[in-house]
Amino acid sequence: MWLTPRRRHLAPQDSHARGSWVKSWPPGARRVGLGLAVALVLLPLSLAPSVAIAAPPVEPARAAPVDRSPRAARADETAGMDDAGVLVEGPIERTVHIVALQIRGRKQVTAKQITEALEAEGLVEGQQVFWPEDPRIDRAVQRLAATGYFDQVAIRLVPVSRNSDSASLVVDLHERGSLVIRQVSAASSLLTPFAGGFDLMERNLAGSRVHLGAAFVVGTKARGVADDQRQQAYELYTELPVIAGSPIGVAGSAYAILANEPYRVAGEDYDPNPSNFDTLRYSRYGSVVGVTIPVRADLRLGIDFRFEAIDARSQGGADPAEIPVQTLPNGDLRELDLQLEHGMHFLSSAEFSLIWDQRNRAAIIGKGGHVRVDVQLSSPAIGSSYEYLRVLVGGGYSFRLPWGHWLTPSLWGGQIAGDAPRFEMILPGDLADWTPGRTMGLQYSTRWPVDTFKTGVNAYALASLGGRVDLEYGIPLFRRPQTSFVYGGYLFFSAGVFTLTGTRAQRSERRALGELAAPVGFNANFGLKLDTSIGTIDLSVGNVLRRVPL
Repeated sequence: MWLTPRRRHLAPQDSHARGSWVKSWPPGARRVGLGLAVALVLLPLSLAPSVAIAAPPVEPARAAPVDRSPRAARADETAGMDDAGVLVEGPIERTVHIVALQIRGRKQVTAKQITEALEAEGLVEGQQVFWPEDPRIDRAVQRLAATGYFDQVAIRLVPVSRNSDSASLVVDLHERGSLVIRQVSAASSLLTPFAGGFDLMERNLAGSRVHLGAAFVVGTKARGVADDQRQQAYELYTELPVIAGSPIGVAGSAYAILANEPYRVAGEDYDPNPSNFDTLRYSRYGSVVGVTIPVRADLRLGIDFRFEAIDARSQGGADPAEIPVQTLPNGDLRELDLQLEHGMHFLSSAEFSLIWDQRNRAAIIGKGGHVRVDVQLSSPAIGSSYEYLRVLVGGGYSFRLPWGHWLTPSLWGGQIAGDAPRFEMILPGDLADWTPGRTMGLQYSTRWPVDTFKTGVNAYALASLGGRVDLEYGIPLFRRPQTSFVYGGYLFFSAGVFTLTGTRAQRSERRALGELAAPVGFNANFGLKLDTSIGTIDLSVGNVLRRVPL
């Protein structure tokens, strides 16, 4: 469900400043033959950019064992029993002078990027370190691993002579490829026969630390609706993790989204036939700029400002200026609120994110977690046509069981208060594992969640309040040297529940009909994740189901 931190790209439901909140997959009960055929075609394309927080045991880049001793300990320096059965003391702590620095394994990453991490901890020539334990060495390993440039990091002391008080500080590295495929999109639905694209990023442009990337998704023309305009989105983004020698990072992106979004006008809630839908055409052009401020190594604050122009003038399909009507199965008519202003207007928002992340420590110490709080505010006071507050809170914690398997409980919750545009609302597919969610801010499917518990969880088109709780059990299958393409494999099983609810008027209507105002749905998934040099390949049932036209 969770993705590793990245910059905000396009729609907040799909990507948020320095972190994606929700990752969805879909149902499958009908059209099994077609579903399996399409699945066999799409399965190799189901690439995810990185390990979700619900699955950290696909142990990615990690620090190799650290050998800090300048020489082998003498027999009289090793704790234990002597021949007479008397307890002997362990190694005596002493200082060792760093007389040289050696960096091994560096190719694309500049020497300055490495030495700065060492200098931040005072590990430079002429300084002293404590043997056999010095916390600065551990912190330097964490700093280098946190850059994302390396698969393995090891720091050790090597004697330069018989003098055990002088040693070289040796940094052994194995670099990741700097060109990364963050996401490959490939899906089919009853509304959109095919939609695909990718997200490609250079993480260390010419050794300058600059991240530069581009992403796009394009769908075929819609079928079964009056307006068959294709949906597409494009984005360029860049990030500089640190500026002017400070720990503060900056980032920016520019995007264009051409949407033709479906909404139900007839039929039962569970019927995804496009003939039961009309579409709303609108365009979004905007940009995001932000900064990252580290509070400490595993805690950081993000501040983003977004500004975009929205064109929702009638160009075919529904006219945003008119009030659309839904024909209910019993013949009654219901007026719909499309939650979008008519004509050309603007959206500006400020977002504050607080992220605590220790997932990179999970493979080393056997436990690690991630907690994130996002608060987004939009108001006419900052030039917006909308006024709303959105709060998203979520996290997870993974720990290794005594027999080597992993257990990861996780939760997520979000609420939108005020007058928010429809693309800021919670889409049911963002919560349900078996249901398609948004792709770069675009909704390509007319399929809603499977109502497993018969509580009416498929009745809400958009939600203002939602949440989910999951528990995942993971089994590491294998690990290979970091020089190979596939680093390791991880088998996982997960299950959980989710709930969502709409506006006050929608809740009142459901209560009047004797239905639950906050219906509950079921999530489950299992599959294999492969940790590779280009990202994590997710071969799961859910990842396939949400990509096929059921």
